[in-house]
Amino acid sequence: MTVGPSATAPALTLRPWQDSDIPAVVAAHRDESMRRWLTRSIGNEDQARAWLAEVDAGWAADTLLSWAIEEEGALVGYFVIKAANPPKTLATGVGYWTVAEARGKGIASRCVEAATEWLFSGQEIMPADEIELLHTVGNAGSCRVAQKCGYVLDSVLAPLPPEFPDQGHRHLRKRPS
Repeated sequence: MTVGPSATAPALTLRPWQDSDIPAVVAAHRDESMRRWLTRSIGNEDQARAWLAEVDAGWAADTLLSWAIEEEGALVGYFVIKAANPPKTLATGVGYWTVAEARGKGIASRCVEAATEWLFSGQEIMPADEIELLHTVGNAGSCRVAQKCGYVLDSVLAPLPPEFPDQGHRHLRKRPS
């Protein structure tokens, strides 16, 4: 999948994860700022391999579509579309992270917007009427991405320790009528 260039940035390529990405994934997860917001941190190559196996299983089950984000050949992030999982959530979800050097360049918002358009386009892989973007309260960057992409703050979520020790924001975008 390709996300077209913007006025100030080159095109992005969303591609399947590869074993050769393992060192870059581990390096990305060493970033304190990123680890602060993630529910799962990857600390070594074995954990990265296990994560890649889960990504592959998600693709096989059509429940988790995950891509490596490249900009001009460099790995700059991760993007995921998660299938609705009743009763836990009735909405399809989007998620992402970007490496420290790539933050503030609009990469996450461009990917969220492209995925939103695709999810609402009538495709049959993962049909969606609502898409949610969840993040921890305090993650101002993710809040800006949600707002920029037309996701409305739907609710403040109570903490659910141990996985979610802090309050969260649930942003929602509904299929246009």
